Amino acid sequence: MIANVEAQKRCTEVLNPSSCLLAECRQECLQKYPSGVGQCVENGGTPLQPTYECLCVYNCPL
Repeated sequence: MIANVEAQKRCTEVLNPSSCLLAECRQECLQKYPSGVGQCVENGGTPLQPTYECLCVYNCPL
């Protein structure tokens, strides 16, 4: 038997599009969204010098 699970939708918000320090990104995301997880994701640059942004992933409001 397969259980029917209603998954919480996830939302994202870029908190800092120009740089990312992981510890600060995680802290800022948690302060803004208690369910949030901050992560650094590549958003451009070059293969030798990529640039990163702080992306916050959190549970969307119901």
